[in-house]
Amino acid sequence: MKEIETDAQQNFSDVTPMAPPVCHQLLPPERRCSKRGNVPCAEHGRGIACRRRSSWKSCRQNYGFVCGPSPPACSSRAAGVRCRGESRESTAWILDALKVHGYAMIRLAAEEQQLVSALFRCSRDFFACPSKYKESFKFFPVPGGYLTPYPGTYEVFELRRGLPRCPQELHGQAMAAFALLEKLALRIAAEIGHDIGADLAAMPTEGSPTLRCIHYDRPYESQGTQDGAKACAMRPSIGTTVRIIGLTRTEAALNGLTGPVSAVDSSHAVVSLAAAPEAVLSTRCGRRDVRVPLENLRIIKPRAPGMYPAHTDSSLVTIAPRSSLAGLEAKDLATGEWFNIEDMMSSDECLLFVGDPADYASGHRYRALMHRPAVCSSRDACRASSEGHRISTPFFLYPRPEAALVPSGLPKLLFDDLNGNVNRCRDRFPWKKQTCYYSDLVYSE
Repeated sequence: MKEIETDAQQNFSDVTPMAPPVCHQLLPPERRCSKRGNVPCAEHGRGIACRRRSSWKSCRQNYGFVCGPSPPACSSRAAGVRCRGESRESTAWILDALKVHGYAMIRLAAEEQQLVSALFRCSRDFFACPSKYKESFKFFPVPGGYLTPYPGTYEVFELRRGLPRCPQELHGQAMAAFALLEKLALRIAAEIGHDIGADLAAMPTEGSPTLRCIHYDRPYESQGTQDGAKACAMRPSIGTTVRIIGLTRTEAALNGLTGPVSAVDSSHAVVSLAAAPEAVLSTRCGRRDVRVPLENLRIIKPRAPGMYPAHTDSSLVTIAPRSSLAGLEAKDLATGEWFNIEDMMSSDECLLFVGDPADYASGHRYRALMHRPAVCSSRDACRASSEGHRISTPFFLYPRPEAALVPSGLPKLLFDDLNGNVNRCRDRFPWKKQTCYYSDLVYSE
């Protein structure tokens, strides 16, 4: 622990920008994060709780983070970096997409999509079973099995190796889909590891990867904030809560922040910055509000149905096949705007992004994507109302508990502590205090 204390006391403001790791320089060209062959993306700008250790709240080392320089904005490169491609292509485009957009959309081959389609059918069959049958697969404190984190709004079956028992509905074809997604996740983790000089693919164990079959049976009973109409289309009144989006240059750090309107005219509104991080406010010469064009504001609905908390994942890599009904929102890394990302996806595509462990291990070169289930916000909302359910099947590649994350210039951090957010270590990552992007973060999962 003394080693960690010493690292944790380091002042991040003294850290110089990292050069590409030597292992990346030695990679053959086809394995580097190259921009060759990139084409513009037509559109650009999840998450259920990972298992917790029963003792995750126990007193541990206090990781002290000191804020350093703000990370560079990605908007200047976003227009020239594609965000979708085929599962059997070289992975170079995926690494570039993750760095710039925060996600990649991967189209599965026909035989791969057959496995994923079977996974959805198996999940639907299991969730249609009587409650008493499903309850028989609750194994707590053994991780995995049937879970009801929010009874009445969604239920989960956590599929992983080493379960005491597995329901017959999820035993065969579901595990074949598990193996497919695991292979893809390990491949991407290995490539990210090559890029940053860390063996990420060696961090998981046989039992740590997890596939969650999630059934949103009554999503309208879960309510949360949702971004609504553009302020230029519906002029906000004083006191209305709005989100700032799409600002550029020195004001880009404000993107994603919400605050009340204190004044408004025909083209602009004055928005309070009271909720902004201190590091952002310190650059504004004492000003605690900002005048923003109405076209850069979104009006917030405080209690919209079908909304779940915004979060980042605890996985190295998350792969989420498009759900049965589009209902996942992501927060754009550059503009700070929430958008329904599954509305952009076809039925044979998977969404791939990284969680906090890869974000931390890479020193924020690969940024964890904030996302939230938003079951009633998509173009499928009418179908959701008539069918009454949504099935999603995200796969999470978790490291083993004792895996050490040792980025250059940052304190050593064990995954077990990050996973449990011991002493709020993951909420205190330097970059989470440098920008308003994380202002919606309710928890990190």
